[in-house]
Amino acid sequence: MFINPRDPENKTINNKILEWVLSYPDVPRNIKVLTREVTCNDPGCNHTDTYITIEADDHFKKELIVRKPLVYIRKWDIIL
Repeated sequence: MFINPRDPENKTINNKILEWVLSYPDVPRNIKVLTREVTCNDPGCNHTDTYITIEADDHFKKELIVRKPLVYIRKWDIIL
């Protein structure tokens, strides 16, 4: 897992993901965005996936899997 020395807790990229999600008109304004990285442990498998969970109080929930590490996620990877 890559850790950005300028943002070791990934606050900057998490805030960017929240901003990108809120740019969609159908998304409630009271959402929470949670991210986590999962690395494949199988031999010969060397990739990291990022799971993004988007939740709101009014039963709105979306889960995304982006097939790259968190630090490499960009706006075009967030498709709702």
